[in-house]
Amino acid sequence: MPTIRATARHALLLALAALLTLAGTAPATAADAPASRDDVYRSLKVDDVPAAYVVLVDVSSSMQDKGPDGTALYTTVKRRLGDFLASLTPADQVAVVTFGRATSVVRPLSPADRTGDLIDRELPRNAQESASDHGAALDAAADQLDRSKAPVGAVLMLTDGAVNAPGSPYAKLGSPAWKRLHDRYRALGADSKIAGYGLPLAEGTGVSEVLGSAFGTPRILPVDPAALGSQLNAAKDQVRTRKAVSLLRGDRGATVTVGVAGEDVRAAGSGRFTVPAGGTTGTRTRVLEVALESRARYVPLTVRLSGGGDASVSVPGGPLTLRPGERRTVRVTLRWRQDPEFSLFPVSRDFTARVSLRARVGSPWTPTIRGSLAEGKFTTGNPAVTELDVTGSVPGRTPGWLYPLVLLVLLLGAAAWRRRHKQLHPELSGFLVVTDLRSGERQSVPLRGREVVQDTDAGQVRARVTVRGRMEGGRLVLVLTCRREAPRAGGARLSDSGTCEFGKSTVLCGIGISHETTTGASVLR
Repeated sequence: MPTIRATARHALLLALAALLTLAGTAPATAADAPASRDDVYRSLKVDDVPAAYVVLVDVSSSMQDKGPDGTALYTTVKRRLGDFLASLTPADQVAVVTFGRATSVVRPLSPADRTGDLIDRELPRNAQESASDHGAALDAAADQLDRSKAPVGAVLMLTDGAVNAPGSPYAKLGSPAWKRLHDRYRALGADSKIAGYGLPLAEGTGVSEVLGSAFGTPRILPVDPAALGSQLNAAKDQVRTRKAVSLLRGDRGATVTVGVAGEDVRAAGSGRFTVPAGGTTGTRTRVLEVALESRARYVPLTVRLSGGGDASVSVPGGPLTLRPGERRTVRVTLRWRQDPEFSLFPVSRDFTARVSLRARVGSPWTPTIRGSLAEGKFTTGNPAVTELDVTGSVPGRTPGWLYPLVLLVLLLGAAAWRRRHKQLHPELSGFLVVTDLRSGERQSVPLRGREVVQDTDAGQVRARVTVRGRMEGGRLVLVLTCRREAPRAGGARLSDSGTCEFGKSTVLCGIGISHETTTGASVLR
């Protein structure tokens, strides 16, 4: 039994090792899980991003009062301040200003890793000043911040009392000096680039009003001298977050560029490519290489490719995560139908299938940036849309029923024309009697067919008469045209036209013309 159990344990360990190996070799194309805040900090290397800290320490005599733990407030400040300075990164910059009746820059702005002897050698041994000029301290802090090129900064005010500065231009909040100070901090980027932190060490300090006169929205921490160390670290953590946000804001709206490559594929303008398809008909496929390049400087981007239009788009592997600035290539398959098109004549026709290749962009960092980093406006860019024109040719196909249909239409048209022609030019019958009105001599012209043209010489008449039939009001009438030679020598030829109903007569060109069903006149043959 022990042997069996050992063998089973050994097999289980081998199986777990195999699973771990497979997990470790999973393809990197899958979308990454949301990143933690520490993951974001490490990737951004926020500890290499400088922040300018100016610490304002109240050295009025009341700072020698004892706090809840029995330790003098000033002693607690020095102790916790030393720990705070030691926790800053070498990239950070620190200035320390003491204020009472006078203001002193005990440590001008310098790298944070050079503050080891500040607490013991540069800060006053005891707090002995008889006043507290908070405004002058904030003015000195602005001087230090003016010297810094750090992307973010913070002013930390540690005090146990309200403004008490007789003779100072800052003696009263709201004075012109305070208004100038407010304008100065606004120019420095108060609340966006520079943050103000109030760390009151006793009740009734009014530090909120003091910092609010320089900053729009200062951060005021609770009154708790015993927690001063953790409060300083909380301010440092917020500044660290603002370091990250200062970098991430540059990637707001970041997206990707899309390029398409393949045999004979060519660019046809910004965001458009032409893909040759040839002249083969049926279901067609084409594999293209789609190059995706991240335009972000800091944020990883997750890209999801999809397509729509006249062809389907198949993308293997699912979402793809790109590191900042990374370029990757994905093989995409297009599938479409290339069928013959209707044509009256069997000639080749142009073929075009339009496809929209859509790259939707997101980031695994977005939940963290909007959440724990409190940058709610952060978003990646709009989808990158690339248009593909698949072009080729297809044969023109004439339907088998087309030519019989055309023939049928022609036959029907011919029959209709013939019927209409018969209606407009009916069959003639009877006799046309031409009479010389002078002599009374008559000649008859037999009427047969649909038109008769006859020369006549009745009496002294020499003329050519043309006869056609026409339906008028449901009755058949004769349409007559007469051209007569000049009745007198040297005269002009006569020409006239008119109509004559069946069984009636008329006169044209001075000739009597009538219709008879039978005739006794001489008949012209």
